[in-house]
Amino acid sequence: MAASTAERDDVAKKYDFYQLLGVEDTADESAIRKAYRKAALKYHPDKNKSKHAVGIFHALSIANEVLLSDNLRQEYDAKRSAKIRDKKRQEAFDSKRRQGKEDLERRENEASKRQKKPNGTGFGAGGGPTPGRAEGWDSQKEALLHAKITRLQEQSAMLKAQRDAKLRSAAKAN
Repeated sequence: MAASTAERDDVAKKYDFYQLLGVEDTADESAIRKAYRKAALKYHPDKNKSKHAVGIFHALSIANEVLLSDNLRQEYDAKRSAKIRDKKRQEAFDSKRRQGKEDLERRENEASKRQKKPNGTGFGAGGGPTPGRAEGWDSQKEALLHAKITRLQEQSAMLKAQRDAKLRSAAKAN
C-alpha cells in the first residue's frame, strides 16, 4: 500500500529515514532492502508487542518506499539536506547570540568591578565621586547597556522571523 504525500511528510518530520533503517545516505538499493527486512522483523506488530511498534513499523514501510523510489528519494534528500543546513545555521546563530550575551555580561561585570573599586575609577580619596566626572555617569552607562541589549533582542527577533518565513515558504513550495 503506497503512502500519501501527507503521510510521507508527517513521518519524515518525526524520523530520519536513513537512521530509522540504520543505513548511510549513500546506501544502495540492496542495502536498503536488507536493512528494511531486518528492522521490519524487529518491529512487526505480530512479533513486537510494544505500543510503539506499530508506529515504527509503519514509518519503516514509508521509509522503505521513499528510499527505493528514485524520484521520492531525490525529493526526500533535498528536504533532508535543507533541514540539516537550516539546523546548522540556527546552531551557528545561537552560538553567536550566546557569545554576544556572554561578552555583554563580561563587560557589565568588568564595569561593575571598576565602579565598586575604592580609590579607582569613579571614586575619590574620600569615597565620593571623582571631581570632574559628570553626575549621573552610572545611569548613562546603564542606559547605553540597556540600548545594546534592546538592539540585540530586536536583531534576534528579526532573524528568527526571517528564518521562520523562509521555512514557511519552503514548506509551501513542497
